[in-house]
Amino acid sequence: MTDARQLRKADLDRKIKACRKCVHPDRLNEPDVTESAPGFGSIDSPVAIVGEALCRACMKEQEPFYGGSGRVLDRCFKRAGVAKTDLFITNSIHCHPPADRDPYPHESANCLPFLRAELRDIVQPRLLIGVGKFAKTALLQVYPEARQLSWPFRVPRARRADPPDIPYLLFPQHPYFIMTRPPAVREHYERRLARAIEWGFTSA
Repeated sequence: MTDARQLRKADLDRKIKACRKCVHPDRLNEPDVTESAPGFGSIDSPVAIVGEALCRACMKEQEPFYGGSGRVLDRCFKRAGVAKTDLFITNSIHCHPPADRDPYPHESANCLPFLRAELRDIVQPRLLIGVGKFAKTALLQVYPEARQLSWPFRVPRARRADPPDIPYLLFPQHPYFIMTRPPAVREHYERRLARAIEWGFTSA
């Protein structure tokens, strides 16, 4: 029997691809120009990564964090011993804003219900990693009750009073920023983020 969450994900993907709410000042979700892409990867993943918006290459491939700064994350996944498809990866804005500009407030607001449905209704991860200020803002709205971890990541101490169904939030720097840093900084970032991902899988 098909998993009910898979059916909900397929229905949500269709709604994301059909959305035409954002038309001013730019028309978002226009095929091959500002097109959207739904969340990518496993809906069973205990770890979700949320970025800001699709770049052009990601839009063409229909895959968040494809190439570019995604190579930083790819190295983190390899260190953590997981494949990219083992995680759930999405964006706070599912479309590609023209010229990779920052999303406007109304665009973030229009896309927030899609993000909430992906994360709270379908995937329900144990650890959410938000990269970039727009991803952080969106996740704090989706999960106002979540436990926020400090960066650089360290394994949190379990607290008896913490309900087990409340997830953790982690907000490292965006991998695009890390690409321009010295090798020692990149090494520290990748090691810490890989440890967070590994912990998210083993603690679930």
